[in-house]
Amino acid sequence: MKILVVSEDPEYFRSASALAQKLSDDVEGIHPSESSYVKKLYLPKLDGFWELSLVDVAFKINPNLVIAGGTKRDKTFAFSLAGKMKSSVASDVFDVRLDNDGLIVKRPVYSGVGIATIRLKLPSVITIQKNTLEPKTFNTLIEKVTLTNSNVILKERKAVQQTVSLDKAKIIVSVGRGMGSKENVKYAEELASVLKGAVGGSRPVTAEMGWLPEDRQIGLSGNKVKPQLYLALGISGQPQHIAGIRDSKIIVAVNKDKNAPISENCDYLVVGDAIEFCKIMTKRLSK
Repeated sequence: MKILVVSEDPEYFRSASALAQKLSDDVEGIHPSESSYVKKLYLPKLDGFWELSLVDVAFKINPNLVIAGGTKRDKTFAFSLAGKMKSSVASDVFDVRLDNDGLIVKRPVYSGVGIATIRLKLPSVITIQKNTLEPKTFNTLIEKVTLTNSNVILKERKAVQQTVSLDKAKIIVSVGRGMGSKENVKYAEELASVLKGAVGGSRPVTAEMGWLPEDRQIGLSGNKVKPQLYLALGISGQPQHIAGIRDSKIIVAVNKDKNAPISENCDYLVVGDAIEFCKIMTKRLSK
């Protein structure tokens, strides 16, 4: 069985390669930088709007299974490829095994409250969650590929200032709508700075209101994190957000509403104003 591993992100590519190696010895990959996790690597230059152009490359490889990463652009590629292949597709898979002429995959449902076990026919396309598995390395054959030009024109590119990687951060200061406004996010950033932690946010403040870049989103549809300390500032605690933080060692919530849903999912609850909490803690920790 030929498996094709695809992701723009190195960590997702590693995770996908590890899963692929458990299923087959015939593993190929598409990734923008050299990697030895697959036996053959197609090396494209991912620039501009590359998702649909990469679909054509993957389609010609004719894999039985495609394991893609979980970035938004990975998923756009994966669903587009599944449409072209007329194949079954599943997203956010964390476990996969062979079953006769198909696959059995597991993925979270109902905002992480439940787990669905799904049988897929081959060919299939899946996107995965990151894992800690370590893939084997090979003497990889590398083939450079040139993507066709997209009919989408890139008019402007905005640089995003990255902080500490959320999936590796030991301390995360996360903001919700309870912070009041985009201007108030600076108080959380100041607190994160003195704690040497990362800044994240709930879906409303990232994907909807733009207070933070979308790559800072924490939750089922964003980053799943497991820091030593997770500070939830003005976050109500909806199920999709809780699904992304449930592996945190200690969760401290700061909320004016003592009955907010997050109160049932935290280790410590501070009933009060999140902005004042940030100011006081930043001042004390700065001494």
